[in-house]
Amino acid sequence: MSTLVKEPRQRRRARPYVEQAAKAHQTAQTVGARLRALRASQKVTLVALATASGVDAATISRIETGKMVGTLQSHIRLAGALGLKITDLYAGIEEARAKGAVTIRPAAAGGDVYVHQAGQAALTLLTTDILTKKLMPVLVTIEPGGATQTEEARVGTEQFLYVLEGTLEARVGEGTHALRRGSSLYLDASIPHRLRNPGARTARCLLVTTPPVL
Repeated sequence: MSTLVKEPRQRRRARPYVEQAAKAHQTAQTVGARLRALRASQKVTLVALATASGVDAATISRIETGKMVGTLQSHIRLAGALGLKITDLYAGIEEARAKGAVTIRPAAAGGDVYVHQAGQAALTLLTTDILTKKLMPVLVTIEPGGATQTEEARVGTEQFLYVLEGTLEARVGEGTHALRRGSSLYLDASIPHRLRNPGARTARCLLVTTPPVL
């Protein structure tokens, strides 16, 4: 004969809060964001959670803000103090990360466009939420005789350029490089650089920058 084991009363009381937090924070992608959502859903202050769990309030704050991950032991203590199982704290995180792992930009979708030199050069961002990503893909379009502004990014910034149409002249530091369709260029973007179209037709290239800079 099987015996029904009842869930501890504290956990039964916490169950509605788990469901509320899950609905309100479906996009939470970290343990810290999940912990903050669960704590807020129960209206538990950070100090009260620290007292109940034995985990320092400053540590909880750093976990919730993503400044540190915390240990498995601290996670277990925090979940227990909220009347939850450790699986409640981790629920949905991997699914949320997977959901946000891909950004699709339809062919017909417009992107942010930055125009230079009275319309002779245009930079179109090819993805959204640039500053949350590690790469910044841009379509550069330069009319005959046009050029981009001279740029100098912070140290550690790199760029990759691939010519899709026409011809380009890349000025990097004191050097000048002639590029045509199918040519590519990889450069240290902290060195002053600019692109110019010396040809008689519109030139286009794919430019990828890491980390993103605007």
